[in-house]
Amino acid sequence: MPQQRLLYLDGNHLGASLWQGGALSEEGRFPQDEAGFAAFAEYLARHRGSTYRLLADIADEGYQIETLPYTQGADRAALLARKLGQYFYGSPLATAISYGREKSGRKDEQFMLTALTRPQLFEPWLAILRTAEAQLAGIWSLPLLGAALIEKLQPGNKPCLLVAITRSGIRQSFFENGRLRFSRLSPVATADAAELAVSCAAEASKIYQYLLGQRLLARGTPLPVLALVHPAQTGSFMEHCKNTEELQVTLQDLHAACKLLKLKTPPQDSRSESLYLHLLAQNPPREQFAPPPERRFHRLGQVRSWLLKGGALALLGCLLFAGRELATVFETRFDTEALLQQAEADMQKYQAIQKTFPPMPASTDNLRAVINRYEELEKRSAPIEPIYRLISQALAELPRVDIERIQWQLSANPDEGLQFQADARKPAAAAPGPAAAGSAMYATAVVHGLLPASMAADQRGQLETVNAFADALRRNADLRVSIQRMPFDIESGKSLKSSSEAEKAAPQLKFVIHLSRKL
Repeated sequence: MPQQRLLYLDGNHLGASLWQGGALSEEGRFPQDEAGFAAFAEYLARHRGSTYRLLADIADEGYQIETLPYTQGADRAALLARKLGQYFYGSPLATAISYGREKSGRKDEQFMLTALTRPQLFEPWLAILRTAEAQLAGIWSLPLLGAALIEKLQPGNKPCLLVAITRSGIRQSFFENGRLRFSRLSPVATADAAELAVSCAAEASKIYQYLLGQRLLARGTPLPVLALVHPAQTGSFMEHCKNTEELQVTLQDLHAACKLLKLKTPPQDSRSESLYLHLLAQNPPREQFAPPPERRFHRLGQVRSWLLKGGALALLGCLLFAGRELATVFETRFDTEALLQQAEADMQKYQAIQKTFPPMPASTDNLRAVINRYEELEKRSAPIEPIYRLISQALAELPRVDIERIQWQLSANPDEGLQFQADARKPAAAAPGPAAAGSAMYATAVVHGLLPASMAADQRGQLETVNAFADALRRNADLRVSIQRMPFDIESGKSLKSSSEAEKAAPQLKFVIHLSRKL
């Protein structure tokens, strides 16, 4: 985080202090002249990256209580800007403090309009801050910090006049219900405790008369006064600041107040600006006087800080994710090594068991090859029942047809057996070798059929019967049917015989049909 440095501006000097861990250390005082401006510019150059808060303690202030219609958003900002311009024309160092809405009527909103009415006093210092691109968080005044101090020292909503001694003089701020109503700075030229006590009593009496005139205090009502006094000067103040019918004075130990607010460097005298600076560093009020252009570099610093924090969070998340993934990798690697060790142990056990087996007549590789070949043959085997069933259905339709024999085989060639000769005494053609792996297989059957002898003289009937039997087989789309031989020769080169000669030459009417079916 950037270091916090606090600037204290009075009518003649600008003081700079470092606030760190509840302790204030003054780093320099710069007079209101060219030498002081140059020294302040060098001071800013030495402390780049710090955040600056400016506390003003000057007599040129303005306060105005105003009740305005309740608005929101841009309308509210425009209304407040117009009112501030009316009351404090020419001063950009102005702000509005909301005191809440009224309980009755239109429920308008009450504001404290306040401003630092001598911006010329601030302009040289602000110009140096702009040139150095310093991160100015804002500009505050002592009265704006008094509400938090009153809340800590004297809780309650009673009217109270807070008296504090600073380098600029005697600061008197009137609070009602914990809200600032008026503040006044009275310059003093002495540091003697007795003279300061006399001046405080006199100024408090003047404020009392002013409050009566402004009807901020009822006549005859004593005004509670809370004065911040160094413990070594309490006797002088008690002697000169006595209770009267108009004033009820309470002396607040300045060191006790510093301890209550956790300021680790109490002041050496009754000047209490260090206490106000500590309040500013610890809990600055939301309302401040600096216009947005003066706070531009502070906002950029905030954006930079947020980006760095977001990047740090993203980096932390990535590191956590990477750590988790790395742990997962190590765990997986450990599990893998454990599985490999277990597999090796199981293999050793398996080999030890294998050694106890009796010797085999064949090697393991040969047995594996035989089993693979057997499985391949099993896959290529097919039952003959489907073709037998189709032939039976065709025979049922044509009862005059009889079957002499059927030659069945499994082949990769659907035309296997077409060249079969009718004479069974002649050997059949050698079947081709086993089909290549992946080729289609076919179940083929050569059907040797018989017709009754009574049809020997009826060649047309023989032809029709055989064709009808083939057509009955062709009804199955998966079955390929081819008539290989008829009961008689129908070739054009053969001579026809008479019926009697046909009966004598061929006592049995035989035909051959070739069937094939893709598996």
